[in-house]
Amino acid sequence: MGDAAERWRERQTGRGIPDRVLRHAPADPWTHDPADFTPPAEPADTPSHRVARAIAERAAAWTCAGASVLDVGCGGGDAAFGAAWPEPSPVARVVGVDRQTDMLAVFTAAARARDLPHGTVHGTWPEAAADAGRHDVVVCHHVLHNVVDLPPFLAALTDAVRTRGGIGGVVVEMLTEHPLAWLDPLWARFHDVVRPPSATHDDAVAVLREQQGVDPEVLTWTRAARLPHDAAWVTRRLCLTADRVEEVAAALVDLPPRRTDAVTLTWSP
Repeated sequence: MGDAAERWRERQTGRGIPDRVLRHAPADPWTHDPADFTPPAEPADTPSHRVARAIAERAAAWTCAGASVLDVGCGGGDAAFGAAWPEPSPVARVVGVDRQTDMLAVFTAAARARDLPHGTVHGTWPEAAADAGRHDVVVCHHVLHNVVDLPPFLAALTDAVRTRGGIGGVVVEMLTEHPLAWLDPLWARFHDVVRPPSATHDDAVAVLREQQGVDPEVLTWTRAARLPHDAAWVTRRLCLTADRVEEVAAALVDLPPRRTDAVTLTWSP
């Protein structure tokens, strides 16, 4: 393993939840609520959506047919549907991959509402790559910071791109640091756990260069500020019991605003 890949692994591993905390967690701190991932009827105008749309348009023009989009870690499908917006869409089919079946149900409902042909694959990436197939556009939003072993994950994204005409590509969206780094002060306060520095988008780019010889296009931008998660959500993430919600709510007041800097990485095989 190269230096960049090892650095990513070490930083990601260091942000795990200690066993002494996890074994007393009253609920799974990693499971997401699918209700939080319902895609909006009109996707936000973001660099990630625009780049994916542009690749889809080139693929559709090359084939004289619509493009196929694979959404890895799809949630409700905001990344895939962002590439298909607005009408007339260059996208003929979307496929979502997710480890939560309830997320895939949201993805399916959203695709049907848009009258967009679709498919789903239940599983984790890259294990699910063989079932997902190859596509013109591969999108992956806010998943990399859930990955410890990054090289095979990124390699499978690249391998999932159709290479016809050299027009396909991968579009990854991520934050500049771990999306839960803003909770680090609370891990120290409630569990005496000091988190190491987060892996960053620069670390991900370094892995791509080291492992695949890929120099991705990097677009940095500011996304719309998100509403703060309520104290009950944070309490579960911190592996605390429900009777600590008021204590957590008081602690949240002292935290600085969450960062809004985002990054879009784009590359082709």
